[in-house]
Amino acid sequence: MTYDALGAGALDYLPCRYGTSKLLFRGPRQSLNKPYLAFLGGTETYGKFIANPFPVLVEQRIERNCINLGCMNAGVDVFSTDVQIAEMASGADVTVVQIMGAHNMSNRFYTVHPRRNDRFLKPTTLLQAIYREVDFAEFNFNKHMLQRLFTLSPGRFDTVVDELQ
Repeated sequence: MTYDALGAGALDYLPCRYGTSKLLFRGPRQSLNKPYLAFLGGTETYGKFIANPFPVLVEQRIERNCINLGCMNAGVDVFSTDVQIAEMASGADVTVVQIMGAHNMSNRFYTVHPRRNDRFLKPTTLLQAIYREVDFAEFNFNKHMLQRLFTLSPGRFDTVVDELQ
């Protein structure tokens, strides 16, 4: 189920891309030719369901060009693999980075989708060895998988928590 298009009166996020990036950011698209502040983050930075996300509020308050580089469901992986984002962040006067959840990044136990970091791709053999009874094919999302692993064995789940921390 998706809530991106809610019909008449719904927010228009004016999705846009910058340079060679495959990622969709919240618009309106901003100029990279003048001094700017860059805001990197996940859903909170993007501002889903919010008319004026905090990068817009900062822009209004300080009267400086602010670029919202928030991505829906992003984790660290999405930003660490996109060259265009790194260039935009290094070209900014200031870069603000949202602290994102560790569950949405690839680690010793599982791999996440490179752009939709909330999507579970596959477990490693280590996680399969810890949870032999689990059919990981039933999971599409990280949170669903992690909740199930915790429910099955809070003790074994401590190993996963230690990795994510």
